[in-house]
Amino acid sequence: MAKYQVTVTGLSHEKVIPLIKSLRLIADLGLKDAKELAEFLAYTRPCVLVAGIEREVADHIVGLLREAGATAAVEESGLAVPMLLCPEANHRFRWSWLGGRVAVD
Repeated sequence: MAKYQVTVTGLSHEKVIPLIKSLRLIADLGLKDAKELAEFLAYTRPCVLVAGIEREVADHIVGLLREAGATAAVEESGLAVPMLLCPEANHRFRWSWLGGRVAVD
């Protein structure tokens, strides 16, 4: 069975709050994480938001993004398992002595 991905190709700068709300709903993110993801999408386009999902789910996600003023499309994906865009995965972290994560420059 084919899997699909959602690619974001454009964002509306006037509808930032609806975009953040949609990202929170799509990915079950907190406000801070959804805001950071929206900022990442604003500067990195085209960008695959989610991949390896069923067609109905991909269509639903595209509908939510379009309501929020984004331009998005459903494409066939080569991934068999669902994956969500996680920009912070491209950063390195270390544990601080207080027990939190600290970015490594």
